[in-house]
Amino acid sequence: MNKILGIDPLKKFIFGISAFVLLFWQLNVGAANATALREVDRTVNLNETETVVLSDQQVAKGERIFINTCSTCHNSGRTKSNPNVTLSLVDLEGAEPRRDNILAMVDYLKNPTSYDGELDLSQLHPNTVRADIWSSMRNLNEEDLQNVSGYVLVQAQVRGVAWGGGKTVN
Repeated sequence: MNKILGIDPLKKFIFGISAFVLLFWQLNVGAANATALREVDRTVNLNETETVVLSDQQVAKGERIFINTCSTCHNSGRTKSNPNVTLSLVDLEGAEPRRDNILAMVDYLKNPTSYDGELDLSQLHPNTVRADIWSSMRNLNEEDLQNVSGYVLVQAQVRGVAWGGGKTVN
């Protein structure tokens, strides 16, 4: 048989076909397919009385916003400045007012207050009202705020204690 560089042409052909199939398969199995969430995992509270099922695309958009805008201080749902107040469902439910639904979280991102609702935190926490201070919030519209809020709630449900875990005081 004719050999080129010591490799049999049939072996080169089989290797080439194998590489093509593997590459083609990788292009068609994207991250969204690998991380697609079940509908029950994407069902979160819209407000105090209604739920909504988020699409995989909404969760993915929320994740991108969270990573780019929030994760510096809220890595894995923890809160860098106060580890005792996290983005877990327990902590979001315990806030005053409650922040365990999309519209309440959007309200917080517009007008942040302390955990007990007593103090205005617009000088300390990124928000859309003071986008002059928090440039990362400048380009976020209502849909973006809802997507990132939905992402936080989905993570709190799916990841459980791994999302926001690590409190220093119980």
